[in-house]
Amino acid sequence: MEIHRCRFVEYMPSAINALAFTTGTARPLVACGRANGDIEIWNPFSWHLEKRILDKIIYSTKDEQEKALKELANKSPRLFSGSANGLIIEWDTTKLKSKKFINSHGGAIWCMAVNHANTLLAIGCDDGGVRIFEITDDGLSLVKNYDRKEAKVTSIAWDKEDKYIVFGTSNSLIIKWDVEQGREILRITPDKNSRKETIVWAIQVLKDDTIISGDSLGYVCFWEGTFGTMKQKLGGHDADVLCLVSNMDGTMVYSSGVDRKCVLYRIVPKPKSYGKDNSVNEKYWVKVGYSRHHMHDVKALAICEERGVNSVISGGVDTTMVFAPTLNFPKSKYYRVPYVPLKPMINMSKSKKLIMFRSNDHIKIWRLGKAMPPEPDQFKQKIPRLELVEPQKAILEIKLKGNNQLMASSISENGEWIAVSDVERIKLFKVLEDDDNPVHSNHLKVRKIKDFPQVTIDGRNVGANLLGFVPNGSKLVVAFMNSEIVVFGLEIDEEDDVYITVLERFDDYSTKPDCEPLTSLTISEDGKWLATGDLLNQIYVYNLETLKHHMTINQFSSIHTSLTFNPFEPILVITLTSNQFYLFDLQQKKLTDWSLKYSEKLPQNFLNLKDKIMGCSFNPSSDSMIVWGANYLCLIDFNKCKIKEGTGNNNELICARCSGQQSKPKFLKKQQSGEQEQKYEKIYTDTISFQLVNRYQTLMYLNFIKHNQLVVVERSFSSILENLPPSFYKAKYGT
Repeated sequence: MEIHRCRFVEYMPSAINALAFTTGTARPLVACGRANGDIEIWNPFSWHLEKRILDKIIYSTKDEQEKALKELANKSPRLFSGSANGLIIEWDTTKLKSKKFINSHGGAIWCMAVNHANTLLAIGCDDGGVRIFEITDDGLSLVKNYDRKEAKVTSIAWDKEDKYIVFGTSNSLIIKWDVEQGREILRITPDKNSRKETIVWAIQVLKDDTIISGDSLGYVCFWEGTFGTMKQKLGGHDADVLCLVSNMDGTMVYSSGVDRKCVLYRIVPKPKSYGKDNSVNEKYWVKVGYSRHHMHDVKALAICEERGVNSVISGGVDTTMVFAPTLNFPKSKYYRVPYVPLKPMINMSKSKKLIMFRSNDHIKIWRLGKAMPPEPDQFKQKIPRLELVEPQKAILEIKLKGNNQLMASSISENGEWIAVSDVERIKLFKVLEDDDNPVHSNHLKVRKIKDFPQVTIDGRNVGANLLGFVPNGSKLVVAFMNSEIVVFGLEIDEEDDVYITVLERFDDYSTKPDCEPLTSLTISEDGKWLATGDLLNQIYVYNLETLKHHMTINQFSSIHTSLTFNPFEPILVITLTSNQFYLFDLQQKKLTDWSLKYSEKLPQNFLNLKDKIMGCSFNPSSDSMIVWGANYLCLIDFNKCKIKEGTGNNNELICARCSGQQSKPKFLKKQQSGEQEQKYEKIYTDTISFQLVNRYQTLMYLNFIKHNQLVVVERSFSSILENLPPSFYKAKYGT
């Protein structure tokens, strides 16, 4: 098999600035705020990205703002964010857009905290003031204002009874403020450096009124909440402490910051011999240990004690989220959430060998290279490398105007059409050969198609979150942000004028009261079938020839991650967050015989993979399929599928990691039931139906372009780190 390993896609994720768990809800969620303004909503049970909201405030007039503030907003939970432009934004997590916003009246927002009753929102501003807003169904209303012009407020927290606010500043101060009386009742001065002021980056208040601060000197300090006396000062860090988080009981505290350490502190009883006048019941804080999961500054921590999650999550400049179970921390086994997008940002034209990558503000297209045929001696190598005759070549780059980030993109199979969309509008381009430029041969140019039909909701344009062309480019399928699906017809006359017509509208999703955003859209290679799915796991199949709804696929127990058509048969492959997958026959309107027999009996070591399935592709040369995630791919040979023999494992298929050598046997450990010793069984690779491969860097995209030709797009973590500023380094003796 010839494999194109592509590492030229320069994808760069954004740093993580904030993390938050929902509290008091039936289904916990994790909100992740990134430096570019994007907000991601994750499911902490399956660690699947459910939604992504792009940072865009599209209210341009006062009338639009007033109309938006009157919308109903009583769905729980509600998501708020603060930004450097001084706006507090409430986000609509269903329509993936901003719902309401209000000015902070104090410049950039450095910190924010919601009280435990979820009725008040406190923010710390750049002008040194603290504002408190009441959270109502109609929006936010300013109820308290604490004005001080000394220094910016860098951290803020509520006490457990919601009577006081404690905030830290950039000029070595911790202030306790009475919310009801509107006055300052306590002022604490942490240690100062002789050269500059100490910045209090993080604040927490425990249920016993203990105040915990993390500062720029690397200290975590514990203060008595009534008189402001210091109980303890622990120097667990070598640089600034940027974030703190505590559990609900107030018995454990986590800190992290510039030195990348995540330190756990626990409160324990003092021994009887510890001091003369101490009470036996007196307690003190000790440093339990630390872990170093990140490669750069850690800027956010969050903890969730919900059953089934019970983890602490961290994120920062290295763009990755890491969650570690609180049990046995810091020795617990952690999981790093993939930094690549779980919905690929790459499209491909197989016939033209074109790869298109969508960045935040531009589109770039490469033409794949060519390699020499393998020599006979190369077949003896484990993984032969072929010499390039023609390397890959960047042939087109489209930079789009405006400040909106791109949400969706698609290129037609014949390579003649490109469609992109942001939160406001869809743009369509006709691809042409650049014959006028002899210097850059084989380059492409585009012609923008004007007056593409737009959808307007509440008086403003909305874009699409999913796009797809039929292979011959005669139809464009658009899934708008209101979950309406529109099929457009594209025609070109003899004078190269383009005519766009609306062929059909499907409102199966948009008319439902519990409408959720569409997450998947795929079109079969014969252009006949269209399959779509939303966050509620509702999967609909449409016939693009008759432009009618064909069938609804029953909901599965887990959320689907991708939809893929078999290029040779009317079969739809549905992959789930549980790493199960099902093959659905569209003509018979039922699961295939293979899926009925094996989909519930997949190998357990395959189902236990942490990384979720991101997609699948069929090999035209054999009856096999590749399913892939961020850090693995698995070759599934349908002809070799058989149930493992033996009493202990008679309900599973055979799955093994591929060694790259097809002739040698593979040894697998097998625990016999009722026996203490590990026994081994010899399994040859020609009987293995599931072959796991981990030799590639983190995968962004995978697909077959022709018989035994596979395209793999990789993005290594080291290439991400190369584009980051230098991280903290402390020289050690002898280095």
